[in-house]
Amino acid sequence: MQELKDCIKENSVTNTLEIQECITGMVCSKEDPIELDEKSLLDALHVEGEFFVLKLHYDDFETELKSQKIKYKISQALSVIVSYEDDGKSFHKVDDFVRYIYGISDIKQNSTFGVKKVEKLSEFPITILFSGILPINQLQITVGKKIDELIHSNDEYFIPRFAKHRDDISQEIGIPILPVLPMLDESLNDFQVKLIDLEDNRVISDFQVKEQLDINAIEEALLKLFYIYKVLIEEKRQ
Repeated sequence: MQELKDCIKENSVTNTLEIQECITGMVCSKEDPIELDEKSLLDALHVEGEFFVLKLHYDDFETELKSQKIKYKISQALSVIVSYEDDGKSFHKVDDFVRYIYGISDIKQNSTFGVKKVEKLSEFPITILFSGILPINQLQITVGKKIDELIHSNDEYFIPRFAKHRDDISQEIGIPILPVLPMLDESLNDFQVKLIDLEDNRVISDFQVKEQLDINAIEEALLKLFYIYKVLIEEKRQ
């Protein structure tokens, strides 16, 4: 456990003791319903990037379905580790969260969890460790109405195409890119594409696609985004 505490201390600058308590408290032993060992947490903290700890109650599930606070954080993290408490009456609540988090996680992410047996639930029986949070995975693509309509008119083509585009960028820059699906922004014109840094809401790029909108126009937009990502990561490395 000392190795885990030392790792947290080396990688945090504020609230170190509180963070140590949160993360070390996530460990679930072999006697617990589902084990979560110290090594899994150490491995998560060693993933390149920042980390973030979130504590929740089971009653927060319905709120999450509306706010998608967890979904937003998961979309930025290469590793997601969750520890749940079970007092013998919380199985279905644990199950709801496990299924939800599994459903919004990506195959490129390290995602695991443990369940700890307790006599009484604590104030926050769920602890989530998000790690491997890189600036390149904190971007959002928004599009105008016509682009959004075209994208959603052909999921069989665009879903695998966007996945391949992400893989191509990842291979080119040497960093795993997590899913960034274009979101409708009704404040944009019909043929506009905008790339935003979610950390400070800075507009990284803002461009138009051809009004003769078809798959080729989307391909041209994807090519622009490919080079934008490449330039961004090269700037970071310099």
